[in-house]
Amino acid sequence: MRKGAIGLSLLATLLLLFGGWFLYQKIEVEEPIRTQIGQLQSAELAHLHVGKDHIQIDLNVTHPELFPQEYRKLMQQAKEMAGGKEIKVTLGNQSKELEKVWMNGLFSFTEAVDLHQYSRIPQLVGEWKTAYQLDQAMAQMDAEHVYVYLKRGADDYYAIVPRSSGSEVAVRG
Repeated sequence: MRKGAIGLSLLATLLLLFGGWFLYQKIEVEEPIRTQIGQLQSAELAHLHVGKDHIQIDLNVTHPELFPQEYRKLMQQAKEMAGGKEIKVTLGNQSKELEKVWMNGLFSFTEAVDLHQYSRIPQLVGEWKTAYQLDQAMAQMDAEHVYVYLKRGADDYYAIVPRSSGSEVAVRG
């Protein structure tokens, strides 16, 4: 009987600990981030996963002109809520056809970012628009990222590229 009581006590303690941790993640981290994303006018939430050491946010950009300002605010607020967890954002706007356009121009784009020649980027994107007959091609920039949006017909492609020299140029999308 004593072993049974100890086993039940251990089981109850583990359920309380892990249940509390799960509720904390759900109520204090996931729900506030989900609410924050729900307030975005420029993107919709496709998927949100709160893991042990990272938070994965999958978005679909709906209004690319507004997205950079809202992305900055979202990342700032999500970092405050994340409790030190890494935040990974993936964009669903990833047309395979327009990804080819992006990959063809990526060398020139990366060179402009690496050399801090940011004034070349709108010219490059304008050249892509003409050469690949895109309906829309735009680049926006803030202190941390360069945002590139390409659109042709129903297909679109959105990339967020870090500006910081401390990290290699990688496409978040």
